[in-house]
Amino acid sequence: MDQFKAISQQLNPLAAKLGKQFGQVKQFAQEKMGTAEDITELPQEYKDLEKRVDAIRTMHNNLLRVTRTYQNSSYDYPAQLQETLGEFGRTVTDRIQQVALSPAERAASEAAALEESKEAAPPKTLAHALSRASFEGSEQLGLEEPMGSALFKFATVQEKIGDFRLKMDNEITTKFVQPFGTTLNTQIGFAMKARRNVQNARLSLDSAKAQYKTARPERSEATRVEVEHAEDLFVAAVEEATTLMKTVLENPEPLRNLADLVAAQLAFHKEAQEILADVAPEIDELSVTQEAHFRNSRSE
Repeated sequence: MDQFKAISQQLNPLAAKLGKQFGQVKQFAQEKMGTAEDITELPQEYKDLEKRVDAIRTMHNNLLRVTRTYQNSSYDYPAQLQETLGEFGRTVTDRIQQVALSPAERAASEAAALEESKEAAPPKTLAHALSRASFEGSEQLGLEEPMGSALFKFATVQEKIGDFRLKMDNEITTKFVQPFGTTLNTQIGFAMKARRNVQNARLSLDSAKAQYKTARPERSEATRVEVEHAEDLFVAAVEEATTLMKTVLENPEPLRNLADLVAAQLAFHKEAQEILADVAPEIDELSVTQEAHFRNSRSE
């Protein structure tokens, strides 16, 4: 007998839960079919908050879909470009250092670089690819040639620009992408969960009201109590969801994250502009000098 009583005590809460869920499903189906009566209206303030939070949630999803690109260092790397592992692993700085080595030392250095590149290859970026291609051209032409000298200068600058871009990517990832994702998964996620609780509470309330209307006299008091309990749960759910949605709307972090993204982009473009401004006159001077030599040779 005691065992039966224990089992009954365990089954009663489960039965109540299943009955509640069945009532919610039934109410939801009736609303979809248009046969439900007296659907409880949500406060206008609540519905306005829902629209604003939906807009913020959409904004977070859209921006994250784009800015997650910064987590992939090769996002601007030419897909059709094929480099050997050895070429990929050697930066301009590495190649400059190899110029002073003997043939035997150079061979040993290249073998070591190849082995290291297998473990930790430099990231593929368009700027680094330009740097490697330009330095290879300068090696083939020679620094005594104007084009070879210009390519060497350009290669050095492009490597730095690539490094600046990687720094920007890291800043945007840590100061925008990650905190933006955290906000989406926490504050906005909590608000969305609270809204689902409101929906379930409203369905339970309307289901309880419908049962109260059709209850037999002996069940009238019990169903009235169920309606009052459902009303209390509904009001509490609305209050909680309202508070959480207001927290989402008032949160200053997303705007701070956007400011940090802009700052990271500004720093990158400023650094890139500065070194390009330094090298541009030098390459232009080489171009003018070569043009002058060309004209002189043609006039002789």
